[in-house]
Amino acid sequence: MLLWGVGYAIQDTLLKAIVAEVLPDGKRNFAFGLYYAGYGVGWLVGSIVAGLLYENSRAALIAFSIVAQLASVPVFVLAGRQEGSR
Repeated sequence: MLLWGVGYAIQDTLLKAIVAEVLPDGKRNFAFGLYYAGYGVGWLVGSIVAGLLYENSRAALIAFSIVAQLASVPVFVLAGRQEGSR
């Protein structure tokens, strides 16, 4: 639980700062709304899938978790490239 809390706090803080830095003042509210809507839907869907997998196959749950984490890597790589090109 401790690691989850630390990870959530870091992620929440950093992603808010990134959104705030990238967008002008007039568009931040809409961007934060979209961000948290997507975040909430993703969290709900991921939790449902993880719960169903936990009931049926722990190995499938582990595989799902690994694939979900690896699927996020290209997003961060692309974001890093865009940040570096500015």
